[in-house]
Amino acid sequence: MTPRTLHTLAVAVLALAASAACRTGPASQPGDPMLDAIRAKERGGDLTYRESQGQHLFLRYCATCHGDEGRGDGQNASNLEPPPPDLTGPKSPQDVTYLTSVITQGSAAVGRSPLSPPWGRSLTHQQIEYLVVYCQSLGRKKPA
Repeated sequence: MTPRTLHTLAVAVLALAASAACRTGPASQPGDPMLDAIRAKERGGDLTYRESQGQHLFLRYCATCHGDEGRGDGQNASNLEPPPPDLTGPKSPQDVTYLTSVITQGSAAVGRSPLSPPWGRSLTHQQIEYLVVYCQSLGRKKPA
């Protein structure tokens, strides 16, 4: 082999190696499990991102009385008079203003039990919006 042929062969090998390196890209970073779970629910068509954020807040702040699925059957529901409403039913309040008032000012603000606390000073406006969107989603007809 001539030096010129060796040089051409070396350049071709380097070009091929560089091309392969460009295609592989950087090593992937480990994902965020919470974000991955939220995106999986979105892909499944169950909940939007905002509804999923509201669900996390609902389970933390509301499920004790309203139940994990919003049916009014939480562990404290039997101690409350009147009992928490079933948010999944067709007659559940879906009005944004109403739900925002209940969450922000407590249920006494709408003439219901004074035992449901006002969350307006504990939760951000964004968190309250997420809760409202999630509560609205509970009243949607679920596919059978």
